[in-house]
Amino acid sequence: MVNVGGSVSEVGPSGRPPSSQELYAAGRVIGYKCFDQNYDFMKCKAKDDNPTACVSEGDAVHGCVYGLFKQISSTTKKEFDALAKCLDNEDLQPHMCKAKQAAFESTFYAKTS
Repeated sequence: MVNVGGSVSEVGPSGRPPSSQELYAAGRVIGYKCFDQNYDFMKCKAKDDNPTACVSEGDAVHGCVYGLFKQISSTTKKEFDALAKCLDNEDLQPHMCKAKQAAFESTFYAKTS
């Protein structure tokens, strides 16, 4: 995970938000693993423009994403950090980091499926 002020801080509700390179690195996994929560949130937002109408659905999305970051940290931290570092070094251009992305995703799914 990202080094903040000399110490590594974990992504989570009581920790810190994910950095842009971490979101890019986890984006495909988030899209797959949190699809149902995101879909429910988008259906709710399409029905109601009231900002408070979909709080529970939004909380479910956050819970899923933060849960995934915890799972990533405990199962594939090395591969994930290598991908996030590559994305940071390559100005968030995923095509420059395909090998690291494949290593992270194949290891993650092998360990969590």
